[in-house]
Amino acid sequence: MKIFEDRLGSVESLRETVAQALEWEGTQSLFMLVCDGNGYTPELIDPLLNELDVPVFGGVFPMVTRGTEQLSKGNLVVALSERAVVYRVPGTDDPEADFEEMLDELVGDEDEFGTLMVFTDGLSCGNTRFVDALYNIFGLEVNYVGGGAGALSLKRVPCVISNEGLQLDTAVCAGFRMRSGVGVCHGWTTIDGPFQVTESEGNTIKSLDWRPAFEVYREVVEAHSNTQFISVPFFDIAKAYPFGIAKMGAERIVRDPVTLDGDRNIICVVDVPQGVSVDIMHGDDDSLIQAAHGALKKAQANFPDDASPNLALVMDCLSRVLFLDEKFGDELKTMVPENIECVGACSLGEIANSGKDYLELYNKTAVAALLEDA
Repeated sequence: MKIFEDRLGSVESLRETVAQALEWEGTQSLFMLVCDGNGYTPELIDPLLNELDVPVFGGVFPMVTRGTEQLSKGNLVVALSERAVVYRVPGTDDPEADFEEMLDELVGDEDEFGTLMVFTDGLSCGNTRFVDALYNIFGLEVNYVGGGAGALSLKRVPCVISNEGLQLDTAVCAGFRMRSGVGVCHGWTTIDGPFQVTESEGNTIKSLDWRPAFEVYREVVEAHSNTQFISVPFFDIAKAYPFGIAKMGAERIVRDPVTLDGDRNIICVVDVPQGVSVDIMHGDDDSLIQAAHGALKKAQANFPDDASPNLALVMDCLSRVLFLDEKFGDELKTMVPENIECVGACSLGEIANSGKDYLELYNKTAVAALLEDA
């Protein structure tokens, strides 16, 4: 494994960085973390991606990280010494798409992996169904790590990278035999609930316990925060008060409320199924930073005793970055292991499990992974 870094973010500098990565004698696959600030379009970089003879995968993110450094412009190209088996799944915004059937056709009977790195268009409406399908195909025999790509503006842009190019509404999975350890933690705690989601549609929560969802949410949050929604933009308050879906024997799965629709229903980043129970949660800088370190500790505990990691991958939710603001650097420091190269991204949703729990699509969560690569 070897990391090649480009701080300029131009098309030419990306081409030069990829060329350097290909010259490394061990290169069998390329993993690319690209900054949204580069302004790349398919027309600009597809010719480069299409001509590569080795598998390439990755995404465009609001920010990428190397160690404790934060980059809003530039590229990280990681040369890996194992040849990835890459599956590209289009149509992740199609409500009728049968992702399990698509994956079943793509995955060969001989394809056995220790680790799957997974990147999706973070704003596609089908991401939850895609992640469920991925788990149904590969199950608990593999560790998963990855997240949602996209722009800081939250506008729909082509953001998923493969040999086919830079694409919208697409997911890419890179399978490796390499072993890994994955840790997931968020730091949000329950302040009220549970409430049953009695009406929802996709990522829109309409009612809780048969009352208008915003009415219930407002009562709890205004009482706890001593702030009224009428005087402050919705997200300025809501960013500190996510929903949490209860999971048996595991941390709650956080769902990020971002705005209200015209009927004052609550819009979340990711689907919230009708019928589930949710808590209203809260956190502060200290609880989030402590949890991020917990993600690294879990990754270390889950890494095989008879292997040696030489790459760490950090996927930290964009909403945590916005919440922590200047203190995000403190969180990042707690997630970077000593004496191991570390790369990462601020993602629009995090995809992870440790080979022990059901695969989930998270929000507002910190994910750390330790990877074995020669």
